[in-house]
Amino acid sequence: MKKFIKYGSIVVISLVILISCNVNSYDCDVFAEEKNEEQNTETDIICNWPEDIIDPGPALPQYLSAPKIMNILNTNKGIKVQWKKVNNAHGYRIQRKLGNSKWKDLKILKENQYTDKTVENGKKYQYKIYAYASNSIDFIESTGTKSITKKILYLKAPVISNIKKSQNTRYKIVWKKNKKADGYKIQISTSKKFKNNKSKIKEISTYKFNPKIYGMKKKKSYYVRIRAYKVDGKQLHYSAWSNIKILK
Repeated sequence: MKKFIKYGSIVVISLVILISCNVNSYDCDVFAEEKNEEQNTETDIICNWPEDIIDPGPALPQYLSAPKIMNILNTNKGIKVQWKKVNNAHGYRIQRKLGNSKWKDLKILKENQYTDKTVENGKKYQYKIYAYASNSIDFIESTGTKSITKKILYLKAPVISNIKKSQNTRYKIVWKKNKKADGYKIQISTSKKFKNNKSKIKEISTYKFNPKIYGMKKKKSYYVRIRAYKVDGKQLHYSAWSNIKILK
């Protein structure tokens, strides 16, 4: 009988310790550390909780369409690529190809546009976009084949450094020459926004980088801007527009 009571007491004490560990794992760990420090026992009380069950999150779509390129152009900051948003996509992966080299990853992003600021003047680039969706345990991505852009040659935008007035209606415009350009387009407008419906726009094509502009009316202000261009077979590549200067 005494033996039975002894073993029964041990079982009850063990159950109490187990319940304490399950109720508060932090207290259990502290209790183990205190006993170690006091050297009252040779073993620790270890409370190991089972790992949390991972929630994968929302179910992924079975298919993602390839992003459709809407626009690609040279800007003052680099080449800007814009594409149409893809339904159910969580983000996009953009790749770049320089000339005939291999495709390389550029960026993973949420937006449906990207400006590549690492491009170099006079070099030709191509871009490819993938749409993707993911949760904590799975991933799906569209094909990028249908999203390949046309090749675009990056041209640095001219900077107008000076405008010299030689006569009342004659001006000489000076900017730094772009050696990779075939020529320049000059726009002169009565409005700083260069809008056809609100202003008169005069456009001049020239191979010179310091041409003389004629035909300005006296006592009237005009706005001028310039962009470089390059002829590549049947394709014409334009730089972004320069800074705007006023002709008075």
